[in-house]
Amino acid sequence: MHRTKLFILLFWTSLLAGCWSSSAEYAGIKLPQTTDSKVTFQEEGVPPSCNAFAHLLMNSKMHSTGKDIASAMHKEAEDKGANLVLVGISREMPDEELQENKFDYYGPEYAYSFQKTWLGWKFGFDEWDEAGSLTNLGVDSWGNGNITYDNSLIIQAVFLKCDQAL
Repeated sequence: MHRTKLFILLFWTSLLAGCWSSSAEYAGIKLPQTTDSKVTFQEEGVPPSCNAFAHLLMNSKMHSTGKDIASAMHKEAEDKGANLVLVGISREMPDEELQENKFDYYGPEYAYSFQKTWLGWKFGFDEWDEAGSLTNLGVDSWGNGNITYDNSLIIQAVFLKCDQAL
């Protein structure tokens, strides 16, 4: 009887501990890792052979450079199997003091043809709406180690797997 109660107590403790965990485990579509992912800032830059498999918001750590942000995004994309990243708009998060980058995923449940099915940036609105002003994270600052963002940023992105070489 005592063992049964102990087992039940341990079971519920383990189960509930996962509910308050500060680091969520990625549960989306994961493809074989890639190397040398590319980035585009325009939807028109996505080739017809690309399938979208992850919608996400990246929260950058404070005092990141354009190079820090690009490196973190590319590493995350390649770990999940993307060879192309579509980067959308970014906003400042002046009330956040992140010490580590954070990636929040919003589906999809299955990979889809980007050119045929993409409906726009329709995910993560709760988090997005609480952010501050727009930032200038783009072609000129992406990968630039001389540009520093004092505040954390929230950055829209889509991970894609493309059949043809980019």
